[in-house]
Amino acid sequence: MNGKPRFRQRMRTITENVNGVPVEYDVPDTTPVRRLPFNLDATLRKALFAAAIVMTIGAIVWGTVAIGSMLSLLAPAWAAYLVAGVFDAGWAACLIAEWLLRYDSKRATTPRNVGVALLVVSMAAIIVHGALAGPWGWIIGIVGALVSAAAKGVWAIGMHTIRIKLEPKYEAYLRTLQQDTGTQLALALGERDRLLTQDRTVELKLALEARRPPAPPVAEPVNQTADRPADHTESTPVHAADQPVDQIEATPEPVLVQATGRAVDRPVRAEDQVDELFRRLRNGDHITKKGAASILGVSESTAYRRLKDAESKLHQYR
Repeated sequence: MNGKPRFRQRMRTITENVNGVPVEYDVPDTTPVRRLPFNLDATLRKALFAAAIVMTIGAIVWGTVAIGSMLSLLAPAWAAYLVAGVFDAGWAACLIAEWLLRYDSKRATTPRNVGVALLVVSMAAIIVHGALAGPWGWIIGIVGALVSAAAKGVWAIGMHTIRIKLEPKYEAYLRTLQQDTGTQLALALGERDRLLTQDRTVELKLALEARRPPAPPVAEPVNQTADRPADHTESTPVHAADQPVDQIEATPEPVLVQATGRAVDRPVRAEDQVDELFRRLRNGDHITKKGAASILGVSESTAYRRLKDAESKLHQYR
């Protein structure tokens, strides 16, 4: 023994005010614990379903051995015994579905009927296997088939003890709540699949574009009229009404005054356009060829080349 208590003592928290400061500390909880009275119904219900589970396992084992032995006459043993458990496992799965739908009588009808059909097929196969064993083998087959019937019967009795017959309005209310919850779950899963597909599409496009060689830079023609200051006007001759044609005087050239610190105008380079598209792509913008042309103010063919260069640059950063 290491001196530690075998069972940890229950504690409770006390809050007090000590010299104007609220403090909390734990003390042993000596409140007597009230135990629930013994529930015989719950214990018997657990015993009933435990017996049903054990009988189901035995029925599945017996059915698999019997049907597998019969099928091994025409197929390899591993395949015969693997397929033999399909029928018994099938009606056992229908039992689980019937349990999950025990509060919905309409939806529980389908697994109940399918389970009975699979049980009949399994029992018939067990009887046939017994008949092939010898003159009195069919009696053994019937007894073996009744094992599956007994397991199914115990499950039916257990389901009958817990099944609650709801009134039509409450059953419809419960079904409506389940449908609303299922709809919300389906929409959430659909949105998740859409976002995952969108991410995979973007990654695939970037991977395909990365495999292409980068387009050679193309020098854009400089627009002389755009680079010219807006306040610059060309000098035009002024012709007075009483002045001869050969004595026309030119108006004085206006003097362009630039503000202090004003950036000097320069032609727009292809690298600047690529950087602008790269910045927008990194911010999460979805840019098409037409959108790039609208942003840069160039033709769609030129915008497409700039957009591809920006996507390649974005892929390198990732």
